[in-house]
Amino acid sequence: MEGLLVHIHMKTQIHDQGRKETNTVKATGRLMSKGQVTYLRFEEPAEEGIDKTMQTVKVQQGEMSVIRKGAVNMNQRFVTGVETEGTYHSPYGPMRMLTDTKNVRFLWDESASKGEIQLSYALTLQGEFAGDYEMRVTLKEDKERQ
Repeated sequence: MEGLLVHIHMKTQIHDQGRKETNTVKATGRLMSKGQVTYLRFEEPAEEGIDKTMQTVKVQQGEMSVIRKGAVNMNQRFVTGVETEGTYHSPYGPMRMLTDTKNVRFLWDESASKGEIQLSYALTLQGEFAGDYEMRVTLKEDKERQ
């Protein structure tokens, strides 16, 4: 697999009925561009006793898709200003996801070899509101291991 080797720092904040939860994921992956579309592919850090999950993020202007395969299987599109439906398969079975995307942005600074993906959306799982999500993915080229 070609592309730029990058350090990934993904921070997700979830706001649900006055509660706030923050999740952080750090990984190394590959960033590739094909025309107007950018792909980010990485292996999620595995939790003990749980199979690995590969994540592919496809981002273009105002739209993003997240595909996860492994311990968790998920396929969801995020389109600014649009409600989209997807499926989340966990060890507990499949769940219907509905996302109302507020904003999707991808910024890349070619000269500094770093960038950021920003995503904000409201999530409904199985018909129940699951919170407002703010996700920020910081990307930086791994110059030592290219």
